[in-house]
Amino acid sequence: ELQEGVTTIAQATEAGELFQYTIDRPVSLARQKSALLPIVTEEIEGTKLSIYNERVHAKHPLNGFRLKNSTPLHLLQGPITVFDGGIYAGDARIEDLPPGQERIISYALDLKTEVVPQASNGREDVVAASLRKGTLLVTRKSVEEKTYQVTNRDQKPKVVLIARPFRSDRQLVAPAETDERTRDLDRFTVTVDAGSGARLTVREEKQLQETLRLIDSGPETIGFYVQAKQVSPRVKEALQKVVAFRNRVDQTAAQRGLLDQLINEIR
Repeated sequence: ELQEGVTTIAQATEAGELFQYTIDRPVSLARQKSALLPIVTEEIEGTKLSIYNERVHAKHPLNGFRLKNSTPLHLLQGPITVFDGGIYAGDARIEDLPPGQERIISYALDLKTEVVPQASNGREDVVAASLRKGTLLVTRKSVEEKTYQVTNRDQKPKVVLIARPFRSDRQLVAPAETDERTRDLDRFTVTVDAGSGARLTVREEKQLQETLRLIDSGPETIGFYVQAKQVSPRVKEALQKVVAFRNRVDQTAAQRGLLDQLINEIR
């Protein structure tokens, strides 16, 4: 028992934004000796989980633990030794943890869980188009999708926390919202039964603005937007007139070329 024979001999008090531990009774040390003074001996809340981040390890998640400081004391940053079922499981490090706050720690590879990320080919769809002074303003929607296939080969169910980079320029479409969001990461929770698998699909969208000068655009480019379903009938009608004008210009240019050639022959 890790707590056997250990009692706390200190109390924590706040001092502005700082904190301190006050020793309840004096401790006497012999010359050139040292001692460990227990500060916290209370049980704290927490949940075991697996943490997957493709940038950390592409195949396996890390064994992790969601640690909540349910004591009234401030826990200092420093190393943590993790025991699972009374057996040493690994080492971790934690930042300062004030009362009531949570931290996620990771300490070893979870070799019994495997994650396969599969990215689909991104696509761009036309959302809207408008005309202004000979310029076609096009709004496109860029869609990116990635699927995570999680396989649990353990004999007990697991909670897998999938972490992805948070991109402020993109909007999350599926799932409807994240389970957690930090400054740099989006986190999604996937529950996997023992000896089973689960799938998570994340879809994000981004709005893109494109500007096309009609005088520099070829008939194929303009014809694409004439056929697009998202373009309004009025814009299509105007683009069809542009195509007609471009055809007349091309015909006139061809006739001029023939006349220039005839003039040269006459000379």
